[in-house]
Amino acid sequence: MKKLVYLILILTIIGCNSLSKTLNGGKVAKDDYMETIKFNYDYNFALIDVVINQKTYTFLVDTGAPTVISNQIYKDLNINPANSTNVTDSQGQSNNQEVVIIPEVRIGNLIYNDIGAIVADLRDVFEFNCMGIDGIIGANQMAKSFWKFDYQNHEITITDQLANFDITSYEDRLNFFTSNQKTPYVVGFVNGVSTTYTFDTGFAGHLDVDSDIADFDDAIGFVKYGSSSVGLYDVKDSISTRTIKIDSLRIGDIDMGQQIVELDHGSLIGNDFMNKHDMIMDWSSNLIYLKKIKEYEKGEKSVFGFQTRFKENKAIVVAVIKEVDLDLQIGDQLLCINDYNLRELNDQTSCDIYNDLDLEKLETIDIIYLRDGKEYNTTLKRVKLIE
Repeated sequence: MKKLVYLILILTIIGCNSLSKTLNGGKVAKDDYMETIKFNYDYNFALIDVVINQKTYTFLVDTGAPTVISNQIYKDLNINPANSTNVTDSQGQSNNQEVVIIPEVRIGNLIYNDIGAIVADLRDVFEFNCMGIDGIIGANQMAKSFWKFDYQNHEITITDQLANFDITSYEDRLNFFTSNQKTPYVVGFVNGVSTTYTFDTGFAGHLDVDSDIADFDDAIGFVKYGSSSVGLYDVKDSISTRTIKIDSLRIGDIDMGQQIVELDHGSLIGNDFMNKHDMIMDWSSNLIYLKKIKEYEKGEKSVFGFQTRFKENKAIVVAVIKEVDLDLQIGDQLLCINDYNLRELNDQTSCDIYNDLDLEKLETIDIIYLRDGKEYNTTLKRVKLIE
């Protein structure tokens, strides 16, 4: 079920110059380095091994956030907070978090010293807990090096010299500007209307467009009611979002033609765009180098008409699509999907099903669901809403 609700880890911090200095401080312990590491891409995120205090953890590589460690890592380090700041997640929800300086972070054979980080528990959110994410390698730390993403071989190469890469075959280049935490932003156009995208490796989707930039009333598409996506502070319920087909989308000088986008509360470029390329990120010149290796998404969309999440070890319908005629309603509990038994789940079996069941690969599903204490059966077929 891992593709039923979008996962977006974008964190925005608000603070003074001293906070910016703390987060952007630190350095790589040596010069003239080039390190290649593998990443896990099972969830449309780059997850890597990171060593802190002689313990190995799983961290998400996320240009849309600063570096983050869990409360447990913070406790094990036994260090004092350097600052605190208000942190806003992708759902617009915010909280005050402590800021610390990590003495040493090891990625492969690279050692980063005195790295600023936010303290927050990603594992408080069900989906991130099932992925086993302990923290984030954020843009503030990434900006100290050049980062190359090879999505085909699931490899990241980190170096302090751009000359270590052959950039002559990278036909496209995107200029970006950054926030105080070094998150990159690029300018694009949607049906000729300008918008600023967060270039976010913490976004598992393709392209989101800020719903405030234009109405797009004439665009074909559909409306989804309920929870849209998951952020650091969980989900925001009772949201209405539109998914539409636009005639023209351009990012920098890259003309993508017709595209399907979701109109939400921010413009994002995610991994489903990035993984069509080999990609090099250069914070010293504010440039992203792209070599296209796959075609962009087709302008079509088919759905079953609902989304679900696990809440307290129950699979609950959290969103439905207005244009699909289906029996399910928001709040229904799913008891079975095909051969998957969703009754009497615990923490482990909920994660097992979340990790294993991928509805994107199916055309028909049989469901048993519970509403007001009574069980019902329904069969759903995938419906093409945009073509």
